[in-house]
Amino acid sequence: MADFFRLKKSDAELQAAIDKVAFFDINPLNFQFERELVFKDEDYEPFFIYPDNGFDFDRVQQELVSIDAPDCPLGNMINQKRDLFIEKCEMLKHRGTAKFGVFSRKVYGTPSQRALEHAATLMVLPPGAEVSDIPSSKAVHIIKAELNHYGFDYDVTEKPIRSSAMVLLAKRKILVRSDFHFSDKFVKRLIAHEIGTHILRAENGLEQPFSIFYHGFPGYLSTEEGLAVCNEERFGLLSNDDLRDYAARAIAVQMCLTNGFSNIYKYLLGSFPKDVAFRIATRAKRGLADTSRPGGCTKDYIYIDGYLKVKDFLEQGGQFNSLYYGKLGIEHLPILQDTPGICRPKHLPRNQSFKSLLSF
Repeated sequence: MADFFRLKKSDAELQAAIDKVAFFDINPLNFQFERELVFKDEDYEPFFIYPDNGFDFDRVQQELVSIDAPDCPLGNMINQKRDLFIEKCEMLKHRGTAKFGVFSRKVYGTPSQRALEHAATLMVLPPGAEVSDIPSSKAVHIIKAELNHYGFDYDVTEKPIRSSAMVLLAKRKILVRSDFHFSDKFVKRLIAHEIGTHILRAENGLEQPFSIFYHGFPGYLSTEEGLAVCNEERFGLLSNDDLRDYAARAIAVQMCLTNGFSNIYKYLLGSFPKDVAFRIATRAKRGLADTSRPGGCTKDYIYIDGYLKVKDFLEQGGQFNSLYYGKLGIEHLPILQDTPGICRPKHLPRNQSFKSLLSF
């Protein structure tokens, strides 16, 4: 019983500390300005500017260091997540410098040879074409209807964001790019990926007795994004362009370790239009100021890496529903048996073809 209360205390302390760390601060403020310069000269190396830090990294790290969970399976996960976030604070603290890439590799790792080989096979798929005739206002209504099906209260609004859509779980918000048009398949894919994976796992995590099931076990992201891609696939929503995009992200991450921005961008121009090539290259080099230097954000390989791992898990008899206990990785499933108070997943993806979604 004493260990249970120590677990609850450590878990709550971890949640309070990591809530102060914002990953989106690695997105450059001058994205549009630098993009125009790259479009004029493909050899140009962007210089990215980032927002000021909104919190005291040293203080957050001190809070993290003070966390000491008991020696048990879940306690070890809390301590590992603590250590991971100490490294993540160092990564964010060093935005704009070469050290950012060093700590990014510690936080996210780098692509496996298997992931890179699979990515290479996807890159040669022929590009497709989709008709984008759903306005952002209608997309908002469709997303709201799907959330209502589950009884979730999220604020879905149109905003002038760079990406097509953005989910802010902590704020229970979904942002949809305003004055934009989406394809029918994209809206369905967004629902399968964001609601059917990220939101459902988060909501199930909230039902568990420990908040680490909501904010995520150490290394959970590979399973999280891999499951999202598998959900897109099982509903027939993965186009060749989607697969090529995920593949290019992994290859760009590998290239960023030794290359500057322009080499990655020019490589991607062989397969993508320049706006897509710029977006993918920027994702790999974000976190640096001088993008001519090696290094960057290594997170994006996890889509392909996780997809392969989740496929292996399911093909070897793993239970799909077991991945919905919260934001945990495949490797964490044995911990469920040793953790008191765990409840079965309440929210699971709908087994439906999405045909009715566009009737709203």
